[in-house]
Amino acid sequence: MNNETPNNLAGRMEREIRAKPEKKTDADKYVSALYVLNHDLKAILNLNRLPARLNAAQTAACLGFKPHDIPVLAAREFLKPLGKPMANSDKYYARSKVLERADDEAWLSLATEALSQHWEDKNARKAKKQNGHARPVKK
Repeated sequence: MNNETPNNLAGRMEREIRAKPEKKTDADKYVSALYVLNHDLKAILNLNRLPARLNAAQTAACLGFKPHDIPVLAAREFLKPLGKPMANSDKYYARSKVLERADDEAWLSLATEALSQHWEDKNARKAKKQNGHARPVKK
């Protein structure tokens, strides 16, 4: 497996770095892992003016979601990609719309509920698939 950092900016930005859990001093419980933005993503977010087109990782960082949440939000029509991209192509989102959505508390609440519903539905389908089919009897 290749552990090198990808050469393209989008690939580097989608990579998340997890901090190792640390022990609390007063109790022997572990603090949950924190997600730390990588240097490229920090550089983008610290620009005076963001690029006009944002990829999924940049959009996620601006909105406070994970990169894997952006396709779900697009499928549920909370975000609209620019142009008419093919199903398997990279999607880009307009900076103006993303920043507008980032300041809209009602939209953020609805988007968060939609993501919760998505994962609840997906987990229910997974549980039904596992419990709904009888295992074959070995002879």
